[in-house]
Amino acid sequence: MKVCVIGAGGWGKNHINTLNKLGALYGIVDFNTTLLNSYKGINQECVLYHSLDDAINQDFDGFVIATPAETHFEIAKKLINASHNILIEKPICLKFDEAKQIENLAIEKDCFVMGGHLLLFHPAYIKIKELLIDNHIGDIKYIYSNRINFGKIRSSENVLWSLAPHDISLFLYFANSEVINVSCSSSHVIGNKISDSSTFNLKFSNAIDSHSFVSWYHPFKEHRFVVIGENGMISYEDSSNEKNIELHRKFISKDGELIDKGTDFIDYEDGSALENQLSFFLESIKNKSNHNYSNLKLSVKIVETLEKLEE
Repeated sequence: MKVCVIGAGGWGKNHINTLNKLGALYGIVDFNTTLLNSYKGINQECVLYHSLDDAINQDFDGFVIATPAETHFEIAKKLINASHNILIEKPICLKFDEAKQIENLAIEKDCFVMGGHLLLFHPAYIKIKELLIDNHIGDIKYIYSNRINFGKIRSSENVLWSLAPHDISLFLYFANSEVINVSCSSSHVIGNKISDSSTFNLKFSNAIDSHSFVSWYHPFKEHRFVVIGENGMISYEDSSNEKNIELHRKFISKDGELIDKGTDFIDYEDGSALENQLSFFLESIKNKSNHNYSNLKLSVKIVETLEKLEE
């Protein structure tokens, strides 16, 4: 499988290194000559391109778009029109209308297109999903997450568009239901034109409620995720050293009594979420599963949700 990465800086370098490890890195596109030249000799097959126009007609099985979010739509549209399979980093674009255009164009051109929502391929969240399917905590009642840190300060997309796609992807994945109501409160702590701290709520048609706090101007880092069910609770903190999945056997009985039967630590297979994601991308292209647009539809729904929150 031959993949070309568009955008060699930021998160793009992680795609480059992981694809190289998987033996699928055959091209890199970046207009920054210095940055591009730093990848000379990364492997014997990889070709460096200064523009997308130089790479778009080459024999690649797929492209990864790892450029700034405001450029995603135009690049994706150009690649799909040329009948290329693509993985677009999150968010796939900054407008719901454009996200729908990408979805419709992908179906029309019979291309496999997916969003780069990394946490959907994270071993811990996959394990949590298994615990829920096996009914370890009963019906889900509430989900919340914190995604807070000191930096990196963005200058284009606000904190909601930059950080919240991670949490929204998980909320949609675990709730598996339609969003019926949203609310959001944002702050401009630094004083820039874009918000750097937001708290938002999503309510689902199956009565699941959720909320998240995202900020890049916070004294410490915390990536915490909690699922509360009728018969227990699950927590996971990706920012901790231990990275334990904790199954809390705590709930309220039908008589209103607080029950606490202790906490279990759940084992799960370690692994790279990005490697899992890119392996899925490669396998989907290889198996010609172009008809499977579930990931793309979820990615579009994330953009729709972000747009509603901002409204």
